Amino acid sequence: MGKTVTIDDVLATIDRVSQHIDRVSQHIDQVSQQREDDYKELKALFKETDDQIKETGRQIKETDRQMKAVGKRISELGGRLGEIVEYIVSPHLENKFKRFGIDLDTIIMEHTLEEPGKGIIAEIDVFLSNGEYAVAVEAKSKPNTKDVDEHVKRMKKLRGYADRHNDKRKYIGAIAGMVVTEQIKNYAFKQGFPVLTPSGDSMELECPEGFIPKEW
Repeated sequence: MGKTVTIDDVLATIDRVSQHIDRVSQHIDQVSQQREDDYKELKALFKETDDQIKETGRQIKETDRQMKAVGKRISELGGRLGEIVEYIVSPHLENKFKRFGIDLDTIIMEHTLEEPGKGIIAEIDVFLSNGEYAVAVEAKSKPNTKDVDEHVKRMKKLRGYADRHNDKRKYIGAIAGMVVTEQIKNYAFKQGFPVLTPSGDSMELECPEGFIPKEW
């Protein structure tokens, strides 16, 4: 015969179940709170990341603006440096070419050659001459290979202009710069140009031993 269940047994069972329910409820509350905390933390991380992305974007835009401003200033400064180079080149420049047996007596800054119907033929930073020779100097703050190539084209134009005007002088060219790398010097030498670089208060004419400037 089974055990008789009393009211006390029922009450005890109800109490145990109630306690279990309380424990389960507390656990659920803890899990829920943890999830809410995790969600808040994750949300905060997303917001921080979003803020960082926005700040990075702002910095990139600001950097781009500053770079454009710097580029503009460098461009403007580059033009002024070109003028400075021209005037540093000019003092006693005519004497520099005596090493090639060329005694120059006339110097013109920013010389422009024009022809009716053709407009400007060539613009020359520094133009030196005598009755036998004419020297065209291209002055740059930091010349590159393109500048040298452009001067070769300029020399050909000068020769054509001279021929059309019965100018029998021999034309030679030179490259002048505040900063001239060895690579550019060697490139200029190969094109037949001596190179003028700063030396004290004036400029030094550089070229290899035995160098003979190209004549146009």
